[in-house]
This record gives sequence, structure tokens and C-alpha cells, in this order.
Amino acid sequence: MAKQIQRQPAISGLVAFVVIVSSICFSVESGSGKGKKGAGGNEDAGFAGLEFKVQNATVPPGGTFQFQLRLTEPKPIGHGSTRPTVPGRPIGIALQDPIGQTAGVAIFDSNGIRINVNSPQASLGTDPDDDFPILTVRTSIPATTPVGQQFPLSIDSSSSFWFNAAGQLYPEKISSGTLTIGGTLSISDVLPGGGFQPPGTRITILGTGFRPDSRVNIEGVILNTGNTQFISSNEIDVLLPTGLQMDGARVRVRNPDQTSIFFAYLHTQPVGQSTHPLLAKTYPLFARQTYSSATLHWLRAGSQFTGLALQNPGATSATITLQTLSATGAVLGSTTISLSPGTKITRDLLEFFAGASAEAVSVTIQTTAPVQMLGLLGDDASGDVLPVMVTAQ
Repeated sequence: MAKQIQRQPAISGLVAFVVIVSSICFSVESGSGKGKKGAGGNEDAGFAGLEFKVQNATVPPGGTFQFQLRLTEPKPIGHGSTRPTVPGRPIGIALQDPIGQTAGVAIFDSNGIRINVNSPQASLGTDPDDDFPILTVRTSIPATTPVGQQFPLSIDSSSSFWFNAAGQLYPEKISSGTLTIGGTLSISDVLPGGGFQPPGTRITILGTGFRPDSRVNIEGVILNTGNTQFISSNEIDVLLPTGLQMDGARVRVRNPDQTSIFFAYLHTQPVGQSTHPLLAKTYPLFARQTYSSATLHWLRAGSQFTGLALQNPGATSATITLQTLSATGAVLGSTTISLSPGTKITRDLLEFFAGASAEAVSVTIQTTAPVQMLGLLGDDASGDVLPVMVTAQ
């Protein structure tokens, strides 16, 4: 049976996908949400769509919870949009794919958070490990939350749409979970959470309920007792015996009565805040790829605008030069900014180039040190923002 979906048409061919907003209505074949039944009447395990799972979790009052959205079997995702159901206001969001080429945007609004995703190589969802999440959302649990209180963990199926590499809509199922307030153990952060870290790097695991006999595991390296050091009930340090790409690394802390699992991610400090209200509510989700030189098309039409997010994952400051170009390639304007290590900046292009000529149709970005870049195509009328990949030069 066809399902009616309200979605926004692609804008000027800039976006390889479309995201749910209220614009036009058309029908797509979504399926029944169930697999075919075999001769014996049992449901076939070969469901053609996406089967999501959110596991139950237990976190003490004052601890940190990481929502982890998983697929029960790998399926390539080209783009999508979803609304996770999580308690509290998120303090960290990350997309995870095996090669780190997926980017996205999270928008905070009156209904919670909406996350729009773009995976140009459809690598999102292809990890064969069904315990590896495609999306994590980190939130803090207030210390005043009563023990025993429960919160639903899921995604809003009415606002969740996922497409394969060919742009076909997947049917989907979701096995929701429950967060229960209780226990004593939780991981609140892992630092550094991203980038390739060489042997001997100190990895700091922060949280609550750690003990001298807590067992620590970081997937991708083999740890022995000489690699881990109990600092306090809130910190355990690990010296990496071998190099490790920390983005998406699974970190476990086990006590005799409880286990906490956290997926590391790179999180940086924002430089100020955009004066554009919609961008001020936008959280860019960068792919791991870095650029030294790139181009971004500039769209300005009615309520639509173009923004740019830059993040410096390196150890040195980056001097970034932005230039506006006309359709003929003539340079119309130029500005330079400095981005310190571990920081990011998100701005409307008009904030970089106030009063820019209407003839400006693109922006070139050149930097002295490689940084992560993400275009942001926004629409103030719909309140939505789409992630747009820059073009490497």
C-alpha cells in the first residue's frame, strides 16, 4: 500500500537527496513493514528493508547516556532523515559508518531533534557488526532523576525515511528500547574521541562508578593490565599499545554487576554562534574526510540560503581563505579566518561576506592545514537544513 509522505523537492540540483519537510505530497511504495512469509507461515528472515534496534540501557542519576541506533543486518543507506526519541537535550551527536564518509545535520526544534543524513558512497549501514550503531546521541541524566524512572528509546517512525543508493525508499521496522535510571556505572566521554592516535597515546575514559577491578576493552587493540590505570571512580586512563583510529571505537567498562558501552566520536568546541537563527539551532555532523582546497555552490533564493561549517581535527591551527566567485570565475570578494585545533565554526555565507554581490555563485575554501568541511543548505520557511558535500579541488 502506498504511503503518503510530505517531502521537499531537491533544490537546483545541489542535493543528491530530499528530506522530509512540508512542501509537496507524492506517493512512494513503502511496503507493509513485514517480511514475506514462507510455506510454513513463519516470517522470512530476509526482510528487504531496514530493521533498527535500540537496546535497553541502565544509567545512574547524574550519569551520561548514549543512545545507539543499530541495524540488525547491514543495508547500504544513501540518505535519510529521522527523529530519535531520547531523554533530555543532546550534548553530542555522531554518525558512524565503516569508512567515515557520511555527513549530516541535526536541527534542534520544538519537537526535539531532526537528523538529516547524506552518505554519497552509501557506506552508512554497511558495517557487518550488528552491534555497531549508525547513529549515537549523547545526553546527560540529571542527578535529581528518580531511580527506577524509565524513558522510551526509539525513532519516530512517522518522521523516519531512509533511502538506498538508487534513491528508493526502504520499508523499516524498529525494535524500541527502554532507558532505566539505576545502577552505578556509566561512561560519559572518551578523549580523544577521534582521529588516528599513535601507540603510547593516553586515552581518558570519563564516567561514574569505575572501580579498581573494572575491566576495560577498546575494540581494535589488545589491552593488558599494564595499559590501564585506575585514576578514580570517574576516570580510567589507557595507554594505547598500538595505533588506533578512534572515530567510532567501541569502549567497554565492565564491573561485576554492570557493563557500559560507549562509541567514541570527535567533538570540538564551537567558535561563537551564527546570527542566523536556524543555523544557531544546527549541529553539523562532519564526515572524517579533510580538505585543503574545495568549492561550495552558493544558493540564495527566497527563504533558502547556504551556510558553511568548518572543523579542525588536527593538532595545528588552520588559516582558511574564502573567496567568492562569479559564474565566469572572477573573484568578487575574499576573507580569511583562523581555526584553532579542536574547534569548529558554522556560519551563513552572508556572515562571512556581508553585502556580497548577487553575482557570487560559489565560494572557494583554501586552508593551510586540512580541515573538515560541510555545506549547509537551509530553508527558513520549512525550518530545515540539508548537508551538502563540498567539491574537492
